[in-house]
Amino acid sequence: MVDPVWAGHVYYVTLLVIILLFLVWTLIRLCRRRRRHYDLPVRDITKGHRWVFMDEFPEPTYCSVCESSIIHGGVCDSCHVCADDVCIRTADRLFACKVLTLSNSANSMKHHWVRGNLPIHSICDICGNECGLQPRLCDRICVWCQRTVHDNCLHVIKSADCDFGRYSNLIIPPYSLTLKLVGWKGRRHWSVSGVSQPPDDRNWKPLLVFCNRKSGNGEGEQILNAFRSLLNPAQVIDLYEVPPESALELCNFLPHRTCTILVCGGDGSIGWVLSAIDKMQLETPPNIGILPLGTGNDLARVMGWGEGYAGEEEMEEWLDFVCRAKVTTLDRWTINIVNNRKFGFRKPTKALTMSNYFSLGCDASIALKFHRQRESRPSWFKNRLTNKIWYFFFGARDLILEQECKYLHRKVTVELDGKVISLPELEGIVVLNINSWGAGCPLWTGSSNGNNVPKAAYNDGILEVVGLSSSFHMAQLHVGLAAPLRLGQARQVKITLRGSKMPMQVDGEPWEQVPCAINIKQRNQALMLVKADPEKQGPP
Repeated sequence: MVDPVWAGHVYYVTLLVIILLFLVWTLIRLCRRRRRHYDLPVRDITKGHRWVFMDEFPEPTYCSVCESSIIHGGVCDSCHVCADDVCIRTADRLFACKVLTLSNSANSMKHHWVRGNLPIHSICDICGNECGLQPRLCDRICVWCQRTVHDNCLHVIKSADCDFGRYSNLIIPPYSLTLKLVGWKGRRHWSVSGVSQPPDDRNWKPLLVFCNRKSGNGEGEQILNAFRSLLNPAQVIDLYEVPPESALELCNFLPHRTCTILVCGGDGSIGWVLSAIDKMQLETPPNIGILPLGTGNDLARVMGWGEGYAGEEEMEEWLDFVCRAKVTTLDRWTINIVNNRKFGFRKPTKALTMSNYFSLGCDASIALKFHRQRESRPSWFKNRLTNKIWYFFFGARDLILEQECKYLHRKVTVELDGKVISLPELEGIVVLNINSWGAGCPLWTGSSNGNNVPKAAYNDGILEVVGLSSSFHMAQLHVGLAAPLRLGQARQVKITLRGSKMPMQVDGEPWEQVPCAINIKQRNQALMLVKADPEKQGPP
């Protein structure tokens, strides 16, 4: 029975409930679509310098406090201040560190001079003679524009405004950066709250440096330290502490400016940053440069940045490379993996993003064994040479003892643009977006059986599909003693795996996959920087 009070209003009550449900549904969708704000924490410079402690300095160094020669001590990675062990606290109290922000009303700033410990062969900006030559604490360097002057010449430029030097178009000036205190009591910290364009409208493309301090054989920490001394330290992001989404907030604060990101790492780090850019849906996507620290570095090789950072170049040279680099596009691809049903149930579809290549079979099997061994024994994998020796070991073991991917051609079906292709006998399949695989091996160049090979490019919307007959065939490809099994080119690729599990990898990230259907189609394009030929370029 309907309550007599509501008997005449059932229609209106039903309509009201429907409207309320619709409003709740709309609010939920709006909350989900609302862009999440990511926190970009920065260091509180009032708590002292960021000290890098050293047991032995590579060159004569003098304490900024007591002016004596340092045997054991530290150097601030942001402002060049040096101190021996007993003077560290005094240096924190006496010398201000490199400021991150200034008052919003400021539109310029003076030089920030630090005395002594100048770089070798420093030239005085006033008289043009070499400075920092005397075996004591002498002469000055500006921590922003990197100008050096004699103590006797300082009066000429001491009161002048700093123009941030040759890299002014890359630096975020302190008066363009605003910070705020966030967090609860006990966990409060400074966070970036905004970035504004400098008053002088120059060709300003602020640079962000992304690097994991654990990358390389101690190289990551050194690179972070070097860039903090050249840029605003807020622009230098340690991915070990801060995810790339948080760092990309700096780009969100400048929606009408094109930022530049220098990713210091391997292919995995680059893919992580590119995925974060997709996730953030930035109004103006940044340009991506590379300082290669990984083992393979296939994308860095294709973009001209080299096979790996050897520690020979100074970071000023890499800033010059970034200034001279040209912008290009890079295809990025979505890989949808639909698992087969088992006992009437199916695991959720997995969606991955590819920039370099996807593979299954013997190639991915070696990568998976390498990955598992490195996870369990990280101390065994300290440098690129050691890593390559391990790759060789796992490849040889697969060839002689295991051969777990034999007869792969019987377990898969490959469709290129909807057409099923006939497969020769093989143990691996590689789907290429770039013509560099396995640490620099070009799989799609040259000619095969006297026929010209169709051209491959990383921004033409076309994938190249290649077969590998064995682990021995992989080794032959690396030394140029064999040709790959070119299966074809396509804009969409579908691979169906039947029977047993099979190792797979995307851009060097391996896993073991159950029977499934794999669909690869274009996702979008990223803006990348191609390193220019220094012989054909003038100064930056």
